[in-house]
Amino acid sequence: VLLIHGFLGGRFSWAPLIRGPLASKANLVTVELRGHGASDKPAEPSAYADSKVWADDIAAVTSALGLKHFILVAHSYGGVVALDYLRHKGSSAVKGMLLLAAVAEPPGVSQDHVRPDTLPALQASTSQDLSERVGAIRGFVQAISRSPLPADLHDALIAQGAISTPFMPAGAFARRPVSNVDVFTKLDMPVVFACGSHENVVTQALVEHVLRAVPRATSRTLDNVGHLPQIEAADQVAELIADLIASNSSQ
Repeated sequence: VLLIHGFLGGRFSWAPLIRGPLASKANLVTVELRGHGASDKPAEPSAYADSKVWADDIAAVTSALGLKHFILVAHSYGGVVALDYLRHKGSSAVKGMLLLAAVAEPPGVSQDHVRPDTLPALQASTSQDLSERVGAIRGFVQAISRSPLPADLHDALIAQGAISTPFMPAGAFARRPVSNVDVFTKLDMPVVFACGSHENVVTQALVEHVLRAVPRATSRTLDNVGHLPQIEAADQVAELIADLIASNSSQ
């Protein structure tokens, strides 16, 4: 199970999930994307603006770990990265996909896919001024969770965001707005789009867009959850992953 985080994310984005019972039943692989965590951080936006670069990064991880078949789980901007992989590397190795409040279309494809009130904080996170960046990241983390997070996890999320490079979101916003519809229509695997009832980044219009385009897509709504379902509803997310594993095993 390959876990792909979003903007300002990293290994702590999956902490409750990888510490839970699912970790003893499935091989959970966390990836820190370029520009984040302990991964390389090229100091120019162009290093983050090419879809093939992201696809190559994910392919390098699966190759290095010998992952022949896997389930993709993508949160927030991780959805764009997951679709970059599927566009350039194909879907033969992917046996299912869970989109968690995922931005499944690149920035700029449609103004209806992401709530505009979330953009100022993300844009402020590209500031070269560290105090301004940290303030924006703190505000973003607090805004996207439905309920207050445990203090240690709250601080860890802010810290991992602070060590990410501001060139990454700058490059992401600069990439060509090419729709993933042509990729969606070719997917022959179960795809689940799960959002919280209080999701405040991606819109219902995006969910419906994916459901129309992906042949085997279904959706789930997680009660009393914001934009961090893998943290706010880790047990429910674990069940969704287990269901995808089970459906693949029964084939």
